[in-house]
Amino acid sequence: MSVLEVKDLHVTVEGKEILKGVNLKMSTGEIHAIMGPNGTGKSTLSSTIMGDPAYKITKGDILLNGKSIIDLPVDERARMGLFLAMQYPQEIPGVTNAEFVKSAINARRPKDDPISLMDFIKRLDETLETLDMSEEM
Repeated sequence: MSVLEVKDLHVTVEGKEILKGVNLKMSTGEIHAIMGPNGTGKSTLSSTIMGDPAYKITKGDILLNGKSIIDLPVDERARMGLFLAMQYPQEIPGVTNAEFVKSAINARRPKDDPISLMDFIKRLDETLETLDMSEEM
């Protein structure tokens, strides 16, 4: 089970403090909704967790499975399993969601051991069923 934990996180953007002591703990399988009016730091929190360099951590920590990730680059965070999905994502012509997900899985595997097409399809079908999503996704 993976655990993402945010501890007393203070973040500035362009010199202005946006996050002032955020604490959050999320485990695999849990569902969390972060809600609030515009300008309350929701996007700042997610961008900071993903390592956007425009967001400066002045205090606190972000832990994934007990390990601090605040000094890791974005690609390492992604390989550890963190992903930020945008509300209105850009479409890349010719790239399907399934191809994107398969590439993401393979990025976390050894280069000489990509997931087989049959294993990928099986896992994809199981996940679609769990999430009650159609194959058109």
